This record gives sequence, C-alpha cells and structure tokens, in this order.
Amino acid sequence: MGERSIILNNRISGPQSSGAVEANLITRAIESLRTVPNLKIDQIGAVQTPNHPDFSILLIFRQRKFKVVGEVKSSGEPSVLRRSAVWLKDLLTKTKHDYAIIVAPFVSREGAEICRDVGVGFIDLSGNCLISMDGLYIERTGNPNKVKRPREMQSLFSPKSSRVIRCLLSDPKRSWTLKGLATETGVSIGLIHRIATALENNFFAKKEIRAFKLEDPARLLEAWREEYYRRAPKWARYVVKAASIKESLTNLKIAAVHHGVRYAFTGPSGASLISSYLTPTVVHLYVDVLKEEFLEEVKADQVSSEGNLLIRVVEQENEFIGSRQVKGFYVVSDLQLYLDLWAMGGRGQEAAEELRRERLKF
Repeated sequence: MGERSIILNNRISGPQSSGAVEANLITRAIESLRTVPNLKIDQIGAVQTPNHPDFSILLIFRQRKFKVVGEVKSSGEPSVLRRSAVWLKDLLTKTKHDYAIIVAPFVSREGAEICRDVGVGFIDLSGNCLISMDGLYIERTGNPNKVKRPREMQSLFSPKSSRVIRCLLSDPKRSWTLKGLATETGVSIGLIHRIATALENNFFAKKEIRAFKLEDPARLLEAWREEYYRRAPKWARYVVKAASIKESLTNLKIAAVHHGVRYAFTGPSGASLISSYLTPTVVHLYVDVLKEEFLEEVKADQVSSEGNLLIRVVEQENEFIGSRQVKGFYVVSDLQLYLDLWAMGGRGQEAAEELRRERLKF
C-alpha cells in the first residue's frame, strides 16, 4: 500500500455560522495534513467545473504529487457521506484529480467504512481521517466525537423517542407500521414518523412496503449506549446494613411490596440474578416513588458519596418497560441492564458486552 502515516488530533473551535463552519472545516483539514511527516501541501484553491466541489489541493509526498479534490459537509451522517462519496467518485472520472476527500465535523466508524468502500477519503474535526492512494496512506479512526452531536441523533434517544427505540430493539427482526408502533408505545404518529426518517437517514432502518424494519440493530444499540453514557442518570446514594447483597435485595423487595413501591434492580446486582457477570458490591434500584417509610424500613442513611445502595426515581416509566421477575426479584429488561452496565464504565462495560453476547445476541 505504500507509506503509512497518522494524522494527529485536531483542535476544535466553537460554534459558528454555516459559511464560517465550512471555512473552518477546510482550515482544520489542511492543518491536520500539515502534521504528517514529509507531506507538503501546495496550490490550495477552487475547482473550475460545473457543480464544482469546494476545494482542490496538491499533495507532495516523497517526490510524488497527488491532485486531490475536496467536498465540505456540515454533517457526517452516513446518508450524507454516501451521497457525497458516490458523487465525488464519479467526478474523478471527469477531472484530472487523483483522489477525493470529504471534510465533515465528525465521521463515525460506519461513515469511515462507507468512504472506504466507495473509494474516497475523509477528514473530520476529531482527528479521524482516511487518505488511501498508491504511495500514500494516511489513516486514523476510532476517535470519539469532539463536536456537538447532531440534534437529530440526540433527539432519537430523548426520553419519549427512546420508548420507540426500546420497542424496536426488543424485537429487532420485526417489521413495524407507524400505526403499530404508536399503539405499542403510546407515542404519537407524528413523532414516530420523524424517528423512522432519522433511522433511515442514518441507515439504522430500511423502508418496506407500508412498514419499516431495523437494518442494523447492533449499531443502533451502540449509538444509544454512547448517548446514554454521555448523560448517565444520577443516583441517590445510601448506606444500608446487611450481611450480603442477597440480604439487601431481599430486604428491599419486602419493603417495596410492603409500602406499595414499584421497583426493579439493575447494574451488577441485577445482572447477578441472571448470570455471574460481576460480583456486586452495591445495589442499583429503580423505584417509581421514594417513600420515607420505605427508607426507614430498610434503615437507609443517605450519604454524599460512595454508599452500598443507589436509588433512582423513574419519571416516565421507561426504565420499567420489559422488567420481569428473576429468582423472585424484579429486574429491568436486558436492554436497560445493558445500558446501565455500560454507563458504569470499566468492568461494567465488560459485563455489558457479556450480557449482549449471551442474551441480546446482536
């Protein structure tokens, strides 16, 4: 493949107008290329063709010259990248350029694969890049998104929208109509239509006759877990006295039933009821209401840090969806358990992946 170099991390600037963003993207892309040893950049300018792309550069690497055409995109969503990549690849057959690149705020692993498959390169503002030509190979992928996430992606995993995502991932091979999803989730047809469009735009789902179906549930789950991790739920911390985790679970269950509190265990303690992913040292508990008499019965004293009992009040019942009894205790669904384990980081993420392999299977 020739010489291999790695583009170093970029520095990110703040939000700007759309015109300034495009100029900033080109500037940052050029700055990234300048960090590659033995690579020189010359003749930066416009491209004089009908429907011309945004810029052209001449790369010089060890006496070899490469004419590269570039297109700037304000979004690195897979659907946008695919359209641009195909258009640029076709453009190369009509110009004297050797290669084409796309410059975007952020390109995910999926977007990188799209560019690689079509045969064009990319550079983003998080230090990810790909330039693959005979005699020059520059690649860096896997850097997390340092740019504000697109609003569309954030809204996919908002509390209300996530009810739909949860339903889809609970039965990933099923085809759904918008009306069927509305009936199943209690979410309006209008919002479901917007969710379906966003899923299709990002290649998470595909249209069928009068319905749609998940195309890549694994990637959708991974996108959800990253957003969930980014805004992980806050837990109230308590200390309770018990000889073991099992005793704590039993005492909490009895008190919840006694005082009419809906509950479900999650995290390592919830996972321990399903399989031996982790040896729990704390209990994570969802409740629908936190009653003083419930805390008094289990003798829970609130603390500002640490603690062996973590409680969170569920506001929209999402975390209770799919909960079931395991060995006499209510445990959240496998999807919710996966998200909560992943949000813990470290060993929790290892346990989440074990749960995914054994039970989610996608």
